[in-house]
Amino acid sequence: MPLDCEVHPGSDGPMVLLDTPEGRKLAYIEGQGTSELVSKPDEVSVLDRRYGVIRAQALTTRESRRLIEELAGER
Repeated sequence: MPLDCEVHPGSDGPMVLLDTPEGRKLAYIEGQGTSELVSKPDEVSVLDRRYGVIRAQALTTRESRRLIEELAGER
């Protein structure tokens, strides 16, 4: 994420979106001292849309590399 993006949809913590061989969508989320497998379609849909927003706001590969090099003092 860009450094000027103070708050974004991923601020609540990590998530993993899963598609089962049977075509079900699931999500696995974690927080401090807790984790949850989300299977309710409406809740998974919210997380799936949130992931779409994160992808849209994220830096490109080239931009990420530039930022990492800058932060590491290599630029």
